[in-house]
Amino acid sequence: MITEKILIVDDEEIVCHSIKKILSRKGYTVENALDVESAIQKISNTSYDLVITDLMMPKTNGMELLQIIRDHYPELEVVMITGYASIESAVKATKLGASSYLPKPFTPDELTEITEKVLTNRKVKVETRAKQQTLLPQADETISGNIDVDMPFNEIEVERATSKEYVEALTHSDVPLAKKIADKAYCHTGKRDCRKVVLDGRECTTECPIEKKDKVRTKSVKVFRATVDLIDVDMPFNTSEVERYTSADYINCLDRSDIPRAALYGRDATAKHNVLVIDDEPIVCHSVRRILSKQSCAVEEAFDVDSAMQKMKLNKYDLVILDLKMPKRSGLEVLDSIKSNYPEVPVIMVTGFASIDTAIEATKAGAFNFIPKPFTPSELSKVAEEALTA
Repeated sequence: MITEKILIVDDEEIVCHSIKKILSRKGYTVENALDVESAIQKISNTSYDLVITDLMMPKTNGMELLQIIRDHYPELEVVMITGYASIESAVKATKLGASSYLPKPFTPDELTEITEKVLTNRKVKVETRAKQQTLLPQADETISGNIDVDMPFNEIEVERATSKEYVEALTHSDVPLAKKIADKAYCHTGKRDCRKVVLDGRECTTECPIEKKDKVRTKSVKVFRATVDLIDVDMPFNTSEVERYTSADYINCLDRSDIPRAALYGRDATAKHNVLVIDDEPIVCHSVRRILSKQSCAVEEAFDVDSAMQKMKLNKYDLVILDLKMPKRSGLEVLDSIKSNYPEVPVIMVTGFASIDTAIEATKAGAFNFIPKPFTPSELSKVAEEALTA
């Protein structure tokens, strides 16, 4: 028997009654609220599984209600409905955590399908969370507590995986030492615990072999005096000397890595951000470059997926602008690759085949924003600035 409770929030009473009628027939317990204030009051007093809220309402709108729910009731699912559907509001609602977005007017079947899908996903989340809780140590296992603040492992769990002797031998430090397991004894010659004393039955009469090895190892290591002038620990070259033979632009473009790269050499040294545009239409790439170059951005272009992924391996970008329709692989597949390998890089999707469904799908896949073509310079500049300053 269905026991889920649903709250409908809409300032149009007829819409509330219509939705309640549709979902009540499916066995759901449905309540209504005609404004956000009364909705919040109901949510604080009653446990709901789903909130279906209108976007446009007087005083406090649905987007603000969604934010309140995410801040204070994160486990509660939210479906946004609106008679003023747009890609912009769909993307914003999805980024705020809306489970789904449904334009008005919708059919009873569309409403029922989305409701069932959202609540099914909620059940999966709850069951997964419950399983994770069962894997946590029980109350009697936490009595001994963690080994140390720098070793946040429960003693009983470690003992189960190793042995009681191992746990007793651990020292409370950043680097645990099983010093008792080796059955060592103190050696006055080397002034340390030494297993050789136990094996031989006596201390060393001459120089400690361990100390001797340490001295040899120390002599073989060349020590460089660290200074702020060095480019990097793996690039021990004086910055001023390298600049004397190259240029300040070259120094600014060097990567801090084992293998120095001047991948950005030759670009505008005053550029604050590096942007990669991935689009099979050169005219779009050139347009984006002209627009963003006015925002102190150095823009590179890639007309195919393979070239784009190669560029991302070689260079560091602050923003990627990606077309949805690309040869070989779709923009969503490329987006998935970028977010898997470079999760910190924001991606703005652009497309001439925009729809609310694709916008939501791209946003859920990790896109920072979604812009339909053709876009104006101000639209692109605004979204790019938001992504670069986020």
